[in-house]
This record gives sequence, structure tokens and C-alpha cells, in this order.
Amino acid sequence: MTMNGNQTLPNLRSAFVSLYDNALSRPYLILFGHKVYQRFAIVGNARTGSNYLLDGLKRSNSIRMYHEIFADHNRKIGENFEKTFSALYQNESRTTKIVGFKLFYNHLTEEEWKKFLSYKDFKIIHLTRLNRLRTLVSLEIAFQTGQWAKSVNASGKQLTEKRVFLDASRLVRRLEQIEENEVLTRSRFSERKILEVVYEELIKNPVETFQSIGKYLGVNDIDPSRIRLTKQNPESLRQLIINYDEVHLLLKSTRFAEYLDG
Repeated sequence: MTMNGNQTLPNLRSAFVSLYDNALSRPYLILFGHKVYQRFAIVGNARTGSNYLLDGLKRSNSIRMYHEIFADHNRKIGENFEKTFSALYQNESRTTKIVGFKLFYNHLTEEEWKKFLSYKDFKIIHLTRLNRLRTLVSLEIAFQTGQWAKSVNASGKQLTEKRVFLDASRLVRRLEQIEENEVLTRSRFSERKILEVVYEELIKNPVETFQSIGKYLGVNDIDPSRIRLTKQNPESLRQLIINYDEVHLLLKSTRFAEYLDG
């Protein structure tokens, strides 16, 4: 996934944290930090609530969260895997119990996936979204507006700015690809316990969901009430999709018809 020219909140925040780490915090941690022996990855597709999940996990003093370190806006896909990966093994603050990062399906080449899978110490949170059509609409809106996250106190984009056109000739295949990546991920980690987190449940019941995540990660200080991000596109699909009638006609007789009501 390639970002457009507009730097958005998660990227700016990530860039600031990286600058702070390198210039100020990191030299201190090299001398006075400690090694962390527990790690995890949030694996999933873009626009499935990963920024919301990440923001919640960062509220814990026990968790050190890195952002999309393998994404193509941070490195060239297929290059510098070991150098990038080494960031997850640096000394961290004394309160840190576990280190995590966000990994989308397309962030690694097949060869890099093999390398990552060889590290058995990583716990895996598999983040999915039941309404995959919403995933694609949200992705198109983010590319169009340059807004990849919305804080609680920030004003969102107007509906006129967010309405998108979906290429009907590619739509079914794109939905299938998300499904295939979900199945492939479960297959890749079939020999270890992974935690499945569903976007719709995360948004509907954040307290219970984060309690489950905290139990899985072995931390107990996640406070979802401190999350600063909120849902960006609450409007109906009919409102958001310019060619909704075409999309409806295409999907209504397929197994993806259920997405139209979401």
C-alpha cells in the first residue's frame, strides 16, 4: 500500500516517535534500558481498525508499539528486512514487558514471510473486518482524502469529500483477495495459538475486547477509555459509494450480498 502525498496523523506521529527515539530516547535506552523477551504482531489488512487497536495498546505502559515498520513508506518492500526487524530487539524502558508492531498482508514478500515465520517467539493478533466491502470503501476514501485516522476532537471530512467510485470490474476479485489473505494467515500460523480480533466487535465492545487482548499479551493496564481515535466513515454505503446501484447489482446475487447492508 502506497501512501499519497498528504502526511496523516498516524504517519506524522510515527515519524515523531522515530525521531524522538533516535535523537533522544534511544541512546538513553541503550545504556539504561533492558532487553524484552516477549513480542507480538498485529497482522491484517489495511482499514480494519488497526490504528484504533494500535492507539489502545499504546495506552499501556507495559507495551512498546512500533507502527508499520515494513510498509513501503518506511522501506522498499523486499529490502532491509534484517535491519528493519532489528528494531524489535532493541533495549526498551524498564516498564516494557512486550514489544509489538503492525504488519499488513502486503508488507512482506513471500521470502520475507518465511523469515518472519521462523521467529516462533511472536504472539499473533489477527485483525479482520467482517464487512470486507467496508474495508475497500474505507481504503479508497483514505487514498482520496489523505486522512488515515481521525482523533476524537478533530473534525472529519465532509461526505462530499469522501464519496468514492468503485471499479466494478475488479471489486469481486478484491473481496476474494482479502478472504484469501485471511485464510493464508491462519494457515501460516496454524501451529501456534493466535488471537482473532474482529473490527466490529472491537468497536462495539472495546472494554471486553481489550481485556481479552491484555490477557493474551500478559498485560493488565490497557485503558481503552484513553483512546484518541474514532470511526471515520459512519455513513451508509449508499451514501459513500457514488456508483452504489452498480455495486448493488453486481453483488446482490453473490455471497458478498450481506456486505451491502453493513
